[in-house]
Amino acid sequence: MRRIILCLFLLLAAFGAAGEERDYYAEAEQLYSEGKFTEAVMVAREGLSRPVLPEEAAIELHSVLGACYARLGAFDKAAESIFRCYAYDKAHGEAEGLTSSLINLASMYVYAGEPNLAEDYALEAIRNEETVGRPDKLAMAYGKACDVYHATGADSTALRWADKAVALAESALDADAQAIRRSQRAYPLEALGRHAQALEDLRFAERVFRASGTKTSLAIVCFQLAQAYGRTGYNASELQYLREAAGLAREIQDLPLLQKILTQLSESLRDSDPRAAYDCLAEAAQLAADIAASKSNNALELFNVEFETARREQTIALQEMDLQRHRRRLSALLVILGILLIAAVATGVSGVRLRRSERNLKQSNDQKDFLFRVISHDIRSPAVAQLRGIQMLRGNADKLDAAGMKDAFLQMERAAGAEVELIENVLRWAQRKPVEPVRFVLNEMVREALQQLAESAALKEVRLRLDAPREFVVSTIRSNVLLALRNLLSNAIKFSRRGGEVVVRLEEAPGGVRLAVSDRGIGIPADRLDSIFSLESPFRRTGTDGEPSNGLGLPISRHLVEEIGGTLTCTSAEGEGSTFIIFIPESHGNR
Repeated sequence: MRRIILCLFLLLAAFGAAGEERDYYAEAEQLYSEGKFTEAVMVAREGLSRPVLPEEAAIELHSVLGACYARLGAFDKAAESIFRCYAYDKAHGEAEGLTSSLINLASMYVYAGEPNLAEDYALEAIRNEETVGRPDKLAMAYGKACDVYHATGADSTALRWADKAVALAESALDADAQAIRRSQRAYPLEALGRHAQALEDLRFAERVFRASGTKTSLAIVCFQLAQAYGRTGYNASELQYLREAAGLAREIQDLPLLQKILTQLSESLRDSDPRAAYDCLAEAAQLAADIAASKSNNALELFNVEFETARREQTIALQEMDLQRHRRRLSALLVILGILLIAAVATGVSGVRLRRSERNLKQSNDQKDFLFRVISHDIRSPAVAQLRGIQMLRGNADKLDAAGMKDAFLQMERAAGAEVELIENVLRWAQRKPVEPVRFVLNEMVREALQQLAESAALKEVRLRLDAPREFVVSTIRSNVLLALRNLLSNAIKFSRRGGEVVVRLEEAPGGVRLAVSDRGIGIPADRLDSIFSLESPFRRTGTDGEPSNGLGLPISRHLVEEIGGTLTCTSAEGEGSTFIIFIPESHGNR
């Protein structure tokens, strides 16, 4: 018995030594400063998975995690982490930090293309900073409100906040701050047709930025000046500033900005120097392909980080279970010999849990292997198509007419669209994060999906129509329904003939709402109807205009619908069209 107790004490000492505190925040922040964003995400997520973590430490990790996600282009994830910082600052009365959290949160929603969600946070930042009384932060809050309203198209309101930012900067801040706010004000001024005032602001900003040596700001303001001169007919000035902006963008390696400048420069040179215009357009196309490839790589790296983090969290959980088991054994031996029987039972239960966790881990590994097989098999084809298209354009630039170039760009666009669709579906399938249901108007969500796919339908001359007798309100996971509907609409457009029609019908059903997507396309062979929802052997076929398909959309859509307790079914006749029906339970349409 003494030997057993001594061994147990030694085991506890070993566990204590292994549990020494680790500064996850310092590690993650150092990795972020070195530009290793995916590694920083992994460290921060590992720190957040600790079973006992003070709230202040968790907020520090969320702050660096939000910054990393933003640099990787995952703005929705960045917004989640920054929202936690905002909630903490608000709950604990951290007024000085609250403004920064609100401005960052508004920025993430603007970058994510959802400026309507940013409005309340921008206005709250203004109210908070007016109480704190820091001119620099208040000017930033006014400027952020300008950005938000300009992004929503409310340029009169945007200009009102921009005027406040400029007035405050002129009265209390230095020339750099004034230049930033005045160059920011130029956007709503241009949108409202007040070109002379916009040019005045931009020239002031140009003088300040040339004196201060801020190349990034100077590149942006030169591009703004070029656009302003182009709108007012000063073509020589437009070309001068476009060329200078392009040189600065190359120097600071800002590829997205350079791609926009070269596209504008190509348009400006089209009539006066067609050869130079083509060279600029070709370089812009190459940059666009490089940027898209970089975004795809970031998304794949982030997916791998999320997977590895989940696996580490499972390992930590297993270690914690093992530690608890040994502690229970030690307590049993110290209290009474009879507790050994209970300890044996507890050990058996822990063994069952361990085997269950091992099975879950194996399932996760199998899922990862499957997903990477799909990615490695399907993502290469559209990427190769883009590369070959670019090589063809470069090798036959002197031979292709406008129609030939348009056709080549169309093929590259289709390949890029297929690649983006594959990545979006695979990443959504890999997510296992629970989402709370919300109450919303189903008709509005359908209109949103139709608007998102309107351009694709117009290119194929396919009409999109909503048929609903009234407004339906449901309480469910909105993102699941939206992504499933987008997949079904995308397929309906893809497999419709030119001049066809896709109809979305909403109707009441017992216990819920029925959402049907119908087309008059090529339909599905009867012998393949049973396999269209299979993830193991997805059904692939090209669209009526040769559009590629990876076969993942329908299996993932059924998974998303089943997650909310609904069903996804299909009826189809080859050559006549298909109808996919989503049943959404627990409708509040009659309340």
